[in-house]
Amino acid sequence: MKHSFIGVLILFIVLGCSGENKSVEQPESVYFPIKDYVEVKTLELDGKGIIKELNVNGNKELIRDTLNTEEWLKELNFFIKADISRPSLAGSYETQRSADYLIHTLKEGEKGEVQKIVVKYEGEIIKEVTFKMKNSNLFYESETRGVIFNQSLTGKPDHYAVETVQKVIFLKPNKMIVNASIVW
Repeated sequence: MKHSFIGVLILFIVLGCSGENKSVEQPESVYFPIKDYVEVKTLELDGKGIIKELNVNGNKELIRDTLNTEEWLKELNFFIKADISRPSLAGSYETQRSADYLIHTLKEGEKGEVQKIVVKYEGEIIKEVTFKMKNSNLFYESETRGVIFNQSLTGKPDHYAVETVQKVIFLKPNKMIVNASIVW
């Protein structure tokens, strides 16, 4: 009876230790978490103004508004869609690092819409984040580029631009350009 109690106690200790090791070994994302980055920045932008020029196929419209966090998330959705920090994309991108840049480029032969993400640093502050996405099939092609520029001293978002071109077979391409400034 005593031996079985000791055996059960040892088994609990061994299983308990192996369970702890599994939780410690969780891999961190190797890519810049652009979705998380934008979600955090939108919290800072709650109640801030926007001056946006929207150009769709040459037709321009100027928009001035004040946005809440949810509206900022919709406004910056192109950047959220460019997130590559998913387990399914692990190993799909080549990463280059320097003191000023972090660059993720889709490896040749890998499948993914996001072709490239570039994060530019100024010391500890993220100065800008850019992305390039491409999608195509037999009937449709689209390419989207975007950049968020941050203030040098504070790292707060200052302005951004997004350009997208969509082409459906047998139709003229649609081009949309958004240039927006954040009003603090």
